[in-house]
Amino acid sequence: MKKVVLIEPKSQEDHVYKTVQMPRLGLPLMGAALKAAGYRVELYYGTGASLPWSSIVSADFVGVSTTTATSSEAYRIAGYLRSRGLPVIIGGIHAHFLPDEALRHADYVVRGEADLIIVPLIRALEEGRLPRELPGVSFWDGQEAVHNPCSEVPVELDQLPLPDFSLFKGKKGFRTIPVMTSRGCPYNCTFCSVTLMFGRRYRFRDTESVLNELAAYRGRSVFFCDDNFTANPARSRELFQGMIDRKTGLKGWGAQMRVEASRDPEMLELMRLSGGNMAFVGLESINPETLAALNKQQSLADVSECVRRFHEYKIRVHGMFVFGGEGDTVQTIRDTVDFALDSRIDSVQFLILTPLPGTPLYHDLEAQGRLLTKEWELYDGHHAVFQPSRLSAEELQWETIAAFKRFYSLRNIFGNVFHTGWGTSLYRSLGWWLTRHFERKNRWYDGALKQLQVSDPTPVALLFKRIEAERREVAAEKTASLQVYLIEKKGVLHLRLQGLISRLNLRELVKTVRAYLPRRCFHLVINVEGLRFASSRAAAAFFRFLEQLGERTRRLQVVVSGDMDPTERKELAGEKKRSKSKLPRFELVLNKR
Repeated sequence: MKKVVLIEPKSQEDHVYKTVQMPRLGLPLMGAALKAAGYRVELYYGTGASLPWSSIVSADFVGVSTTTATSSEAYRIAGYLRSRGLPVIIGGIHAHFLPDEALRHADYVVRGEADLIIVPLIRALEEGRLPRELPGVSFWDGQEAVHNPCSEVPVELDQLPLPDFSLFKGKKGFRTIPVMTSRGCPYNCTFCSVTLMFGRRYRFRDTESVLNELAAYRGRSVFFCDDNFTANPARSRELFQGMIDRKTGLKGWGAQMRVEASRDPEMLELMRLSGGNMAFVGLESINPETLAALNKQQSLADVSECVRRFHEYKIRVHGMFVFGGEGDTVQTIRDTVDFALDSRIDSVQFLILTPLPGTPLYHDLEAQGRLLTKEWELYDGHHAVFQPSRLSAEELQWETIAAFKRFYSLRNIFGNVFHTGWGTSLYRSLGWWLTRHFERKNRWYDGALKQLQVSDPTPVALLFKRIEAERREVAAEKTASLQVYLIEKKGVLHLRLQGLISRLNLRELVKTVRAYLPRRCFHLVINVEGLRFASSRAAAAFFRFLEQLGERTRRLQVVVSGDMDPTERKELAGEKKRSKSKLPRFELVLNKR
């Protein structure tokens, strides 16, 4: 029985929602399908450093899921697995929009909805054939990247199995269980990638199917992870009534919804009776100009009335705002905190507007030259990654943190006890700690922002040096020199090494690099496509050098030739020198140009 491992990586970046322990549903859905097809399946959720690599590397096939913020960690994982000779599949929303980038790190990329593709893809790989007939699959045909067109027919949700959370290894359980009842959204906000991925047609599961799934979660908390849970009010009322009639006995549930959900008194009453205790509402902004630019189709009066109505039914409101829109200023951010406190919103999510790849917002800002970086791990809603129009990037970053600190201050922890109970105080207490933890851990980004804004997009040559090797060490070599090139482009350092690495000239290389690299480097790319090693000992020493550099930089990528010998690739990843499987501190990128 073939073993398939699916991994959902967590970002290494610190942010205020790092305590959320709830996986996305893609892996447990695909895992259930693979298990039913006769495969041995293991699911993992965590940062690369926390995963049990001795078990993972025994797999026959490995799939890695990506969001934009977790893509760097996903690529690091994929590079290591490929150095071990394992076929790697990358999927998820980030890979969907940037398949060429993802394909540099994987053997196969699945675009679009992968639920019904994963089993036939694994079967094709098992049979040793290319998946030419599978829609939405990208793969390498020799040195050529092939992108099969995505299916134009959306997945019918009732065809899918129930997610199997028991396949997650090393997890005793999740505090909150994710449940999906629909896909798609009839709205078309400019910053959102949902409609581009799942379409504007609102598809939902049969109510009976959802109720049968919920019966397994009695006494547990559930989060309905639909992008717009109440987009079809009649269907929502039917589901809530079914939950009441079936006495599903959930500990409580929450879901994402728009302000329109608060206008239906019957639905609000059914929501309350069925156990709904938290509405995650996309309020976005109190600035009419920003709301119009984001195509939110709602007003400030709608936002204020929405909070009041949910509270009438004792339903807590988690208000989700974004800062940095075209009309936003420093005062807008401060006024938003006033509004959130005056409206008695129970908990808030003050996120920085983030131009996710594929969205109209991303394309507009890229065309205007306003993107400051494409370091994807920073695209988490907590870091300013573009130049706002009416305030500086630094102001956007630190005013957002100040907004969190002000809302989640000690004086406000008990502010809503008489409106929505002690649960709000618990959320606000956690927010108080997380906000201050985030501020402490992210002070480095102030200097990084300054660097990103002054960096010239034109490459700047910093170093060219030729290092000669000792003849007695490499007597058989005709060319025994090592050429070192270092350039800086848009805040990223690119180190290109060509020639021969011996143990002696490696010492000189180490001295040179340490002299020219800053003590803490933001992003370093080392291209070793033209590099050779005098011996296996020299390769092992070079690996140790890479590991040391990995301690000095937030992201280290090592680019190797796509046709590099697998044995040399393993040597470069230090495989022979480690008694236990361990993820290197760098990404190994295969260049198949």
